Amino acid sequence: MSYVNGGRRGDAATRWIRGALAVVYLALAVSDFLILAGSARTVMTVLDSVTALLMGIAAMSRRPGRRGEYLAFLPIIDSVAQVAVTGSLQYSTTLMLTLLGVGAAVTSRRIFAASALTGVGGWALTVGLEEHLRGPETAYYSVQVAFAAMLGALMHEALRRRQRALKRAHEKVTTVAERFERLFNASPAGVAIADGTGRVVAANPAFCELAGRPEDEVLGADVAPFLTEGEQQMVRPDGSVRWAYTTVATSEAGGRPWTLLQMQDVTDRHLAEQEARDSHRLLAAVAAAARRIRTGEDARATIIAAIRDLAAADNVTLLEASADPGGRTPHGPAREVVVTDADGADVIGTRVPLNGTSMIARVWAGGEPIFLADPASDPRVSAALLKMVDGRSMLWQPVIVDGAVTAVLAVGWRRRVETVSDYRTRAVALLADETALALEHERLLRRLERMAFTDTLTALPNRRAWQEAMDRMVAEAGRTGEPLTVAIADLDHFKRYNDTYGHAAGDELLQRAAAAFVAGMRDEDFLARWGGEEFMFALPATATDDAVTVLDRMRAAMPDAQTCSIGVATWDTRESIAQLLQRADDALYTAKHDGRDRVHASVRALRTFRSPAA
Repeated sequence: MSYVNGGRRGDAATRWIRGALAVVYLALAVSDFLILAGSARTVMTVLDSVTALLMGIAAMSRRPGRRGEYLAFLPIIDSVAQVAVTGSLQYSTTLMLTLLGVGAAVTSRRIFAASALTGVGGWALTVGLEEHLRGPETAYYSVQVAFAAMLGALMHEALRRRQRALKRAHEKVTTVAERFERLFNASPAGVAIADGTGRVVAANPAFCELAGRPEDEVLGADVAPFLTEGEQQMVRPDGSVRWAYTTVATSEAGGRPWTLLQMQDVTDRHLAEQEARDSHRLLAAVAAAARRIRTGEDARATIIAAIRDLAAADNVTLLEASADPGGRTPHGPAREVVVTDADGADVIGTRVPLNGTSMIARVWAGGEPIFLADPASDPRVSAALLKMVDGRSMLWQPVIVDGAVTAVLAVGWRRRVETVSDYRTRAVALLADETALALEHERLLRRLERMAFTDTLTALPNRRAWQEAMDRMVAEAGRTGEPLTVAIADLDHFKRYNDTYGHAAGDELLQRAAAAFVAGMRDEDFLARWGGEEFMFALPATATDDAVTVLDRMRAAMPDAQTCSIGVATWDTRESIAQLLQRADDALYTAKHDGRDRVHASVRALRTFRSPAA
């Protein structure tokens, strides 16, 4: 196995190169046997054969390991020996070709450099010791050997760089594939993929559940029965019936046709529509709300207007959990609700606490609808609320998402209503479900927006969030004249940690390091994961010395006796953000070069902190 910067390089390519060298030296053994004479023929034939044999064994090995790269010395020594044994400078050509081959076959800079120096030095020593080799052609071959060594070094470095680029591309493709697989399996909609023969090659759990068959029966099955677009009835093997809304898309990839099938379980909605089929207005209202939800529009106003119409009410109010000033909904139990939309009453923005005995608080806690023909006689109903909506009769309908109440619909009549008919109850309940879908859709969109700015492993802000934050903080620093310091922290020897303990342990170390950094931050500081094992700090209103003190405390808080190096730079009010980050990166490089486990400030900083033990 060959490595580049701790990562794997393609074994097949490495084995091929070693095999090619084995064939070359086998041919050389035959050539020397036929051309040379005497002891030179014997020595070179044996040496060539041994080199070809060992290179062949290395080429056939499935796991050659880094130690296999030491075989590079064999053809080098063989090539030098050929010049020494034959006493002919013409055989220097073999050494030149060998230097090029070793440059392509060896991935370790140290081993390549040692073998190349061995070859060039051995050749020079041979020429120096053998007087008859020193002649008019010596200078010519000296230049050629040196040129071959240089070209081999350039080829070696080019291959290493290419391999690193391929490795990064492979990791990116792997990450995308893993994310797609997670999304594919977690999708609530049934998704299946069929090949050009019409056979299912992939199906997620939701599709198998909808089809009523285990995955091993779905895979390989004919996709034709599922290809009816739109709403279709599905009779499952156990006799149960489900209704699904199907969309079909076809494409071509790799020169082969593929079919993507998406099926949304709409059984509950279909049954509800069947039960309400006699009510044309209800069906039209549900369809209108569903269209707005599917197109991403705010469906609140449409749903509230439909409820008011279908229930023959005078006003309808939607109350949702109150958001904080930053626009975030509470993570724990809601403390109050606020009117977010209304039709027939001017009450938007009205807040109602949930810690009392009000009717809204009761419906929120119990999750059951309540109708009162005479709410004025019930002490749990707010007289002020009744006055605002001029309500003589009231219905409170909870909006439930995943078993939890997320909103309350308050329906009011300015006349007394003795009872709510089944039709009105179904209308309000059904449109409350549509409200739940609309609110859940909006919540998911907000969650996706948050995910776009959050690193999934550490839950820290990601690079995109960092860039937006930096634009804001640089503008603020320019306006106030206060210093702004940034820092780049890089975990020392992280690749070695991964290789020793595994990637799962490496991920855990990143999470614990992030937690340690967060614990040491001040309220005004900003921390983001830049990528890999790098973290970015922004310390507003903080000069270099103070920033180094804060960051050195964070460096010392690294978990599991691990260390990190930190580069620091303070904005000079003229440079761009990219230039500022480059200075911090240069400072990080210096910290690494000086021994790691330290905080190093840019040249404009006043001092460098380091660990006493470093």
